[in-house]
Amino acid sequence: MKAFIDLLAEKGFEKITINDIADRANINRGTVYLHYVDKFDLLDKCIEAYVELLLHYCANSTDTRLDARAFQSLFEYLEENFAIYKLLLSNEGVGFFRNRLYATIAETVTEVVVVKSENSKLSHGVTTHFLTSGLIGVLEWWVHNSIPCSAQEATEQLMFLLEPYTKHLVKQ
Repeated sequence: MKAFIDLLAEKGFEKITINDIADRANINRGTVYLHYVDKFDLLDKCIEAYVELLLHYCANSTDTRLDARAFQSLFEYLEENFAIYKLLLSNEGVGFFRNRLYATIAETVTEVVVVKSENSKLSHGVTTHFLTSGLIGVLEWWVHNSIPCSAQEATEQLMFLLEPYTKHLVKQ
């Protein structure tokens, strides 16, 4: 995966071949095929791994799934691993990373909305996708603009913006 990520940054996905990956990883081409069907499979596994790392890090840092500590951890982790996530959120990630991240965050938000919603006026689908789209949009903006504000500032602004929603979704 490391060889693939390095090549992704250098050449772009379309120009990478299995031979390139094998050469960079200093292994035989057949060894690559033992683990991956093709470069699309490798991209998929890579995306899955980096989404899981991101979410695992955030899950281990908080008890509540929709609070300031979770957001702060998310931004701090992205800052520590800026280069890889900038690459995966760019066009070189071929959009698959964003889609996978969106689906995973939407699943988490849905759990919070369904389990903790006290307001019958909130549509679970609308609320889930509104909150997920907003969060993904802020994450993309923050990464694409090379961290224009601190993790703490981004978290504080998000919490301020989400206050009207979180009072209905999260037990205070």
